[in-house]
Amino acid sequence: MSIPLKCVVDTSVCIKYFISDPLTPKVNQLFDHLANPQTEMFVPDLFYIECANALWKYVRARMYTGAEVQADLATLKAFPLRVVSTADLMADAVTIALNYGISAYDGSYVTLSQEVGATLLTLDGKLVKALNASSYNVCSFNDFEVPPLELM
Repeated sequence: MSIPLKCVVDTSVCIKYFISDPLTPKVNQLFDHLANPQTEMFVPDLFYIECANALWKYVRARMYTGAEVQADLATLKAFPLRVVSTADLMADAVTIALNYGISAYDGSYVTLSQEVGATLLTLDGKLVKALNASSYNVCSFNDFEVPPLELM
């Protein structure tokens, strides 16, 4: 029996679930773990509006339709993610942001990762680089090996 998956995911990873990309199959494999009730996939509450904004950008670029966005937002909302309020993360998020030259938004993901004891998965190369020499558990999704899903 394997250890259930526990991680923090950011928008840069999740958006590949909806927007076709070479990483989409790997992201799908990650999100397939949500079928296991023991999986713990955490996000700060700002994650949802960040995803909506990313999809909006695709519509603005005429690479996506408004109808697709609405359908994908409904799918996103249905994922059994563990949501943490940014009100509980903001003080530490700003401290991390100031210390490492990252945004407070990114700091909220890093803080959440630290608080729940899980790896932050991201495709934000600048974030990975900024925290590379730190003790924070931030991993490029490109380098992350999604464990196989065991059927129960």
